Amino acid sequence: MVLKVSGGKPLKMRARLLAEGTTWAVSTAAWNEVALYQRDQGDFAVSIKTFKKSPTETDVFQAEVFPSFEDACGLLEAFDPAADLTVGIDASDRSVSGAEIALRAAALRQKADDVVRRYRSLIGELLFRLDASQ
Repeated sequence: MVLKVSGGKPLKMRARLLAEGTTWAVSTAAWNEVALYQRDQGDFAVSIKTFKKSPTETDVFQAEVFPSFEDACGLLEAFDPAADLTVGIDASDRSVSGAEIALRAAALRQKADDVVRRYRSLIGELLFRLDASQ
């Protein structure tokens, strides 16, 4: 299998899928798809894909290999799903009022809270299922 990596070489490997999930919902501005694999060599790979609904924004693909299951889970837990959200406002545009900036900031905060809540819920469920299956 081949995992896509934004701005880098794809990760080619032979592995078995341990867990996967998505945070997709009709109402969300961005969503993540995550997957955890155990490679034939015994180490672990994590794939995190970030998709955006806006056609002007770029989707982001991340894949990394870790020597242990705990290290792989560490990336899933440490990942910030709100890091790539955009404000959608040109800060150099002097015609934008302070009130509009404040409203956009509040809307961004709401989007970020939603994206983070959905991601944390997904990771908690995945890790619970993995722990219960061992």
